[in-house]
Amino acid sequence: MNIGIFGLSGSGKSTIFSLLTGTRLDPGVLRKDGVSATALVHDERVDELAKIFQPKKTTYASLTFTDMPGFDPDSSRNEKTRVMQFLQNSDAILALVRAFGSLSVPWPLNSETPAHQFDTVRTELVLRDLGVVENRLERIGEAERKHHRLTDDEERERRALTAVHTWLEAGQFVNRQELTERDRKLTDSLGLFTAKPLIIVVNTDEEQFNRKSFPDQDYLRAQCAQDGFALMELSAKLETEIDQLEETERQVFLAEFGFAASGIQRLSRVVYEHVGLISFLTVGEDEVRAWTVRRGTCAREAAGAIHTRLAKTFIRAEVVSYDAFMGVKDMKLARAENLIRLAGRDEIVNDGDIFHVRAGG
Repeated sequence: MNIGIFGLSGSGKSTIFSLLTGTRLDPGVLRKDGVSATALVHDERVDELAKIFQPKKTTYASLTFTDMPGFDPDSSRNEKTRVMQFLQNSDAILALVRAFGSLSVPWPLNSETPAHQFDTVRTELVLRDLGVVENRLERIGEAERKHHRLTDDEERERRALTAVHTWLEAGQFVNRQELTERDRKLTDSLGLFTAKPLIIVVNTDEEQFNRKSFPDQDYLRAQCAQDGFALMELSAKLETEIDQLEETERQVFLAEFGFAASGIQRLSRVVYEHVGLISFLTVGEDEVRAWTVRRGTCAREAAGAIHTRLAKTFIRAEVVSYDAFMGVKDMKLARAENLIRLAGRDEIVNDGDIFHVRAGG
């Protein structure tokens, strides 16, 4: 799954990208292209299981992030289109909103507050989708004028897109619109930005982070709740300092703030959950691993995530929840206390299930 990082110039999005992925970008270079890299998804359950099984290998879930060039709302239409194209193939959008007030980093014109930046990002995504829907409706109209009669599928598409267009004109995100599964697939095929999950990250300075307050905070929280956006507040500057500490110092530093994990580690988890992903776990002496599947995945499909052959030869899975297992911390004890259940092919996998597949030859 690819998460596109989007934001106005000077919002700190490239710093967040670097912290998430460990990819260092030169802040002095004006980039024209997107840069992609993989980020591990922090999971304390994997850490705890690794302590118990002492495996040769420990593997965390991961996400791919793509850092877009900085977006300038005053640039030409062609330049806007070029930048937005990098978002086209993203499965979700992580949008940076600047709150920090450092004068060394200029604010974009007409976006000098967090509320302005949020509204600019939101409006640009809606306007972009309006253009896409209008273009498609125009092509359907041209087909009707040329052939005098539309097919049933084209008629259905026009009705669906007309409803989507009305929704967008009202400034609403398509991912909040009630659509049939068939119409939802239609919007997915158009790659509408407002149909994608959206995570808003407010980049604060250290003082704002410490007092847990920044300008326009109530407005952003209310808007994100109304629109169904995930919202996280962190300080990229503070996270950079944490990232440079030795592990022991880092844990002491985080404990002073009352956190078990850094903001970047928590952010990767927020993104993972907001886009509808869960992890099931496999354990053993060779490897402790978190496997990524979509929420609602059945046991047979989960087995296929491990290896396609397992989906074809699946018989059943032995499953114990992470919490139940941690009560005994031993598979033999878990079996003796009947904590392990047998899951059939259609049983839904839960986040944190420890999973062992039984398959045929």
